[in-house]
Amino acid sequence: MKILLSLFFIVLFPIQVVACNVDYDVELQTFGENVNVELRSGVPGRSMVVSNRRSSGGHVYFNNLCAGSYFLAIGNGDTVSVTPVRQFALDYSYTSRITIQRGSGNVSSKSRGSL
Repeated sequence: MKILLSLFFIVLFPIQVVACNVDYDVELQTFGENVNVELRSGVPGRSMVVSNRRSSGGHVYFNNLCAGSYFLAIGNGDTVSVTPVRQFALDYSYTSRITIQRGSGNVSSKSRGSL
């Protein structure tokens, strides 16, 4: 009986295995080494930290990500540079080249607490 009941649930409620296989390589040009780079899931104001890395040689690498919306918060203080939100799809690798410059570019400044 237990086997029949188990088979019944497997047929009605199949388990979906989602492979989180997205890679994201960031080339970062900023004012120094060892800069904190947070990968955040969601949108500014409604996000959570997925991974936190320090830049090394101008590169930061994130792997085994799931599909979804992501952005970066870059900086060591309370005010960080925030990139636009990107949509990631499974089975892809993404790259970004980001140059942090005071007062220009495609990043905005926000307080870390507002993210």
